[in-house]
Amino acid sequence: MARRSRGLPLLLAAVLATAACSAPAGTDGDLVNGWPMLPAAKYVPPAIGQCLAGGPFSAFEQPSAAVLTETGCAQEHSVEVVATGTVQSDSLPGWDSDPARAAYAACDKAASAYAGGDWHTGRLFPFLSLPSEGAWAGGVRTYVCGLAEAADDLFAPKARTGSLKNALQALALTCVDLDGGDLTPDGFYRSVDAVSPVACTEPHDTEFVGVWAAPAGGFPADAQALNATVSKACFAEVAAFMGLTELQLYQRKDVYTFWDGLTRSQWQLGDRTAHCFLNVSTAKPLHASLKGLGPQPLPA
Repeated sequence: MARRSRGLPLLLAAVLATAACSAPAGTDGDLVNGWPMLPAAKYVPPAIGQCLAGGPFSAFEQPSAAVLTETGCAQEHSVEVVATGTVQSDSLPGWDSDPARAAYAACDKAASAYAGGDWHTGRLFPFLSLPSEGAWAGGVRTYVCGLAEAADDLFAPKARTGSLKNALQALALTCVDLDGGDLTPDGFYRSVDAVSPVACTEPHDTEFVGVWAAPAGGFPADAQALNATVSKACFAEVAAFMGLTELQLYQRKDVYTFWDGLTRSQWQLGDRTAHCFLNVSTAKPLHASLKGLGPQPLPA
């Protein structure tokens, strides 16, 4: 039994070798029959202005699980392509790498140019997609940069129709109304879940005053250190917005500071920008902007 089982492959190999030496009757032995070779696989990136539907993804996070498909901008979508470029790296870069930061810097610039001003000041954020591992192995070196309208937490995309070309003015951050966890006895949220844009003439408890960019360096050691750093910087932004000195703002007990942004992944990409807001008690909502209010009481 053992000898027969070992000899069978040798016999098959001999038969195959013999068959390979001559073509069957009525054939010419030309396996491809003159057909041209298939062209090499080629990746064609989406065009600038192309809209993409799908997800999921969030601001500054690598969208590795996102499934996006091309669609017309008149249809509901989550991303609008604003630029494409070549990843400058000899190997597939990680999200926290110099090639990824270089791609993001170019994407950041393209997003602002497409929106008509600094996207940080609007309900917007850039979308950056680097080649997947499989695409990189297949020779793709193109990154895709898009622009998304932000939902109420400012970090998730909002499904929309229409183009974001020069849309910053229409989507500028101004007054917002917060929603969140439990309230302090004075009417301030201890935690915030949503930042809903409203007209400044509508009831609201919060107003955007500007952005602040942290200096280069390591990401703060913990949440407490991050909050202390950004709160101090945004406090100065609020004072300037209202036309107060920092001491005058400190002496007020009716206006505080709120901020968002500056996640670790955002910092890794080289974006160190936070949104700064002034905040008042939910018990006494505003109906107008506090820009230039100075030391006057809050408007009734």
